[in-house]
Amino acid sequence: MPRATVVLGLALTLPLIAHTAWAAEEEPWEKPGWEPITEQERQPASPDEVAESAVDIREHEGTRYLTGGLGAGERAWLEQHGSSYPVALQFSKGERGAFVSSVDVTIRATDGETRFKTTTDGPMIFIDLPPGRYSASANYQGHDRDFSLQVPTSGQTRHSVNFP
Repeated sequence: MPRATVVLGLALTLPLIAHTAWAAEEEPWEKPGWEPITEQERQPASPDEVAESAVDIREHEGTRYLTGGLGAGERAWLEQHGSSYPVALQFSKGERGAFVSSVDVTIRATDGETRFKTTTDGPMIFIDLPPGRYSASANYQGHDRDFSLQVPTSGQTRHSVNFP
């Protein structure tokens, strides 16, 4: 086979092979474990859904917190009402970042003393911790994530935790 024919054949097929490879990267829904977003999940919460989605303020040894986020209405309510809490944590899993619930959260002061401990009722938690440095750990289905928190004197520190 003449060399020109091989080169021409490669020149014509490489773009097709490359396009197929690029398309696979652009189509994550074809990857194992991918869960497509439903049309309902794409819609913002209505004002009525937000109003009906209020969660109770809870307390652990004097530290107030809000937890939840199961559904667009509850997430919107938490974002509105959690803005005054200095710590905001969000939990997800996998490449898509699907929200998870029932995450065990422990926050310790620099002296090692546990200052806060709970299990979340949704993918979000807002915690009213005093300013300072803390070490935190989150556990979801046997997977641990450790991270540090610097709680500001004003404003909010936000941290997202993703599990496998």
